[in-house]
Amino acid sequence: MDPVTHGIIGLAISSFSGEAITFSNPIALGCAIGAMSPDIDIIAKLKGDYTYLKHHRGISHSIPALFVLAGIITMGLSLFFKEFHFLQVFIWTFIGGLSHTFFDILNSYGAKLFMPFTKKKSMVGILMLYDPVITILSFLLIFVKQKGLIFYGGILFSFILYLAIRWKMKKYAEKIVLAYYQHGYKITDINILPALMAFHKWDFIVNTNSHNLVGQINLLNKKVFERKKFKKPEDEILQMFKETKIGKYFREFTPNYHVIQLEEMNNIILKSIDLRYFLRNNFMHHATVIYDREENIVESFFHPYSIQKNIRVVEVE
Repeated sequence: MDPVTHGIIGLAISSFSGEAITFSNPIALGCAIGAMSPDIDIIAKLKGDYTYLKHHRGISHSIPALFVLAGIITMGLSLFFKEFHFLQVFIWTFIGGLSHTFFDILNSYGAKLFMPFTKKKSMVGILMLYDPVITILSFLLIFVKQKGLIFYGGILFSFILYLAIRWKMKKYAEKIVLAYYQHGYKITDINILPALMAFHKWDFIVNTNSHNLVGQINLLNKKVFERKKFKKPEDEILQMFKETKIGKYFREFTPNYHVIQLEEMNNIILKSIDLRYFLRNNFMHHATVIYDREENIVESFFHPYSIQKNIRVVEVE
């Protein structure tokens, strides 16, 4: 989700404190700013997309960092208000920050919740990057003036019910994909992801013993659309890519990728594709390693957001 949406969610959550949602209320401000604060990792963009994508949804989204960010924001707000309950504002600011990480985990990017103790991403993958239902529920919490227990209970019930529906939709999409491919392939793994744009569509990545299959399911008509069918490379090729600096980066960046071997002039070229995001008739993120005939690395590139965007990666410092 974008920072503005996170801020709206934080502002909505602050209404559960019973305090008015105004700019003169430090609880509302703290919760909203706290909900946007984990995206402070955007400062890594000053060093380029390679550094930014390496650190995005990392340490700044973890629980230890959320405590630190909540403390900094609370101390900052205390300078602008005469009557200020530090602990109360701190708690709601932390809750705002926690909501950011929680919603990031619910979409297909995920977040590293327990850094620096582990680099593993937590991901549920049931919400789109922008979710209209969550936005509507947030606006109700912000703009409805007369709120009582029944209203708050209704919002919470609606939210939990919506998440349950999205989870059921994901499992239903998985069932459709299994039925579609079970007779033609030996399936080793299935990943179902919410589509980038459509509420009723889900993307899938199917790993088989011979191919990586990528496509989309329309739940309204149960149609399966196969975008790409990649024959898996030999283990030696995959290992060559894994041992490079960009290969290690790419494996940490995405759990679902495919490596293609090409030959051009006197060079061996390995192209890696992040299979998760398909936009404008192509996958969003790529990496390239170029070798000579003796399998020495000539150069390597990261291609964030577009195959035409080249960021050179220095393999040997």
